[in-house]
Amino acid sequence: MWTATRELSVFAPIVKERELRKRLAAIELGLDKHETKTEVFAPEQVPDTHFMRFVIIEDAELGDLLAWELNYDGAEDVYLAKLAAAPGIDRILECCAGYPGVADREAWFDWIRAHRIRAAAFYVAYPGVPRREIVNDLGVAAELRKTVDARRAELCELPGHEIQRRLREAVDPKLRTSVVPDEEWRFQLGQVLAVIAGAIVFLPLLAIVAVWWFWALLVHEHDDAGAPEPKRPVHTKKELAALEDKVRQNQLTHVVDIKPGFFRMFTIWTVLQVIGVMASQFYVNGHLGGITSIHFARWVIVRDRRKGIPRAQRRHRLVFFSNYDGSWESYLGEFIDRASEGLTAIWSNTQGFPKTRFLLWAGARDEERFKQWTRDHQLVTQMWWSGVPESTVQNVRDDVWLRRCLPMTLDDQEMTRWLRRI
Repeated sequence: MWTATRELSVFAPIVKERELRKRLAAIELGLDKHETKTEVFAPEQVPDTHFMRFVIIEDAELGDLLAWELNYDGAEDVYLAKLAAAPGIDRILECCAGYPGVADREAWFDWIRAHRIRAAAFYVAYPGVPRREIVNDLGVAAELRKTVDARRAELCELPGHEIQRRLREAVDPKLRTSVVPDEEWRFQLGQVLAVIAGAIVFLPLLAIVAVWWFWALLVHEHDDAGAPEPKRPVHTKKELAALEDKVRQNQLTHVVDIKPGFFRMFTIWTVLQVIGVMASQFYVNGHLGGITSIHFARWVIVRDRRKGIPRAQRRHRLVFFSNYDGSWESYLGEFIDRASEGLTAIWSNTQGFPKTRFLLWAGARDEERFKQWTRDHQLVTQMWWSGVPESTVQNVRDDVWLRRCLPMTLDDQEMTRWLRRI
């Protein structure tokens, strides 16, 4: 499996916030086909990008940050060069502190890397499938369905393999071939190494700290205040609601303080490392812990590095970026019904989360408190772009599978599945 689907998260202090908001608003309006573009920058001009967003994280104490989230394909250096060549990128980033501009490429690369924070956990619903293949296979599936609609009476009289042959001939030959190398062996090796690493590193570590950690967990959970009584119905900011449900996909940007102290930071970091390994090596078939609507998701720990502030008073934050299908309500419902334990293990270490038992239980199961807590810490995203806005996770995976099976010899059961998906 080709695995070069990557994440980039840039967090930079803002020095010209009013101008930045104005420019991002103009770009967001330009993404609507009914609006006239007034800004040069357009995310669709950056090749090999799946999703992109710009978010202003306001904080009177820590200072306002611009968060730039990207999901992309290929080598980092190559992609950064494409970003630097995108018209108008200076118009956004020059509103941030110390920005050198793209004219000095080396300084630009250094600035991006200096402000990049790597995700503690990163999930992709279709790893190894670059955007160019998704777009290609979307076209193949459309041609297949168009042909079936036009020749249905003729095709219904034929056996399955003859139907497949005729449909294959009807597809443009340029679209039939995979655009990525087959590296399944690398993926399988990664799974084996992940299990070995877990056995060698994590199990002994857990055995050493288990007694201390469990005792500390009970103490911390006993002292947690938990979330307040939720409002009914769940209160939604008008600015958030106005940005949702415009296409088949939505996005969520969520920022919350991590509870103070070494124990909470150690716990949340460890949980995210485990989830990151699971997401990259085992949750590779279109679901994350049973949640089937997520295209890309990541958790990023933004540390408070202010000098002169005692460690106990530092405000480390957890930022969650998600690109998902359907409504906010259905998405949160999947969280609660299918992955509440994993989500509780992460967010029980953050401020105001519903009261939790033994790290995994209760927490997100307290539906109304969990939903209100999520809304309370959700930010308005100033600009968000999707490379395939009308495709769900299942659409993408179906289209890729249809095209990959097109040249194969399928058995009767596989042929039935293939024809049904058309």
